[in-house]
Amino acid sequence: MSAIRGSVSPLRRETLQDGVFRRLCGLILEGGIAPGQSITVASLAEAFEVSPMPVREALTRLSAIGALTVVSGRTIGIPKLTRARLDDLTRVRLEVESTAVRWAGEREDPRFLRDLGPILERLREAERTADAKLYVGANHDLHFRIYQEAGSPVIAGMIEVLWLQISPYFHLLRESGNFHISNRCHEELFDALRGGDAARAVEALRADIEGAYRVLRELI
Repeated sequence: MSAIRGSVSPLRRETLQDGVFRRLCGLILEGGIAPGQSITVASLAEAFEVSPMPVREALTRLSAIGALTVVSGRTIGIPKLTRARLDDLTRVRLEVESTAVRWAGEREDPRFLRDLGPILERLREAERTADAKLYVGANHDLHFRIYQEAGSPVIAGMIEVLWLQISPYFHLLRESGNFHISNRCHEELFDALRGGDAARAVEALRADIEGAYRVLRELI
């Protein structure tokens, strides 16, 4: 019994740590932590209703992959996005995300296409209302539903690491009119997937990534 009790306790701690980590990832990916915003371990621990320890461990993991950085003292924030870093992230995104879209396009699952419809409508609504928060969240959901369809947790994990580093800056695209351009790419991507044309789907994805890249490079 003591051996079982000893094995259960670490599992609970690990589950809590992973839960805090996943919630922090969600905050970053959906624009909940904006560039220039400072947060503290204490504020996050209070919000998540946990002790500071799992928050610190999650922040350490996120800092290691470049998603967060120490701002000053006990505060952390989103790292500054330089042009060199944007260039590097975009180059890798084009390769990895294109592969995921191609794999997704080669699978035939009608449930997958049905899942994309409501997400596309949220993106249209975000464009109509210029709602950056809605757009960032829906944009994430659309892309990652497609990447999930690729059937590779490995490639989905790689893409998430890339997005954790760049998605906090997607809100900058609102003022440039990129929401409209990006949504045309999303519509083309959906149409290509619906038609079973994986090559055209990849072209639409690349146009989406490259369009956002050009705008961000001028803004940072």
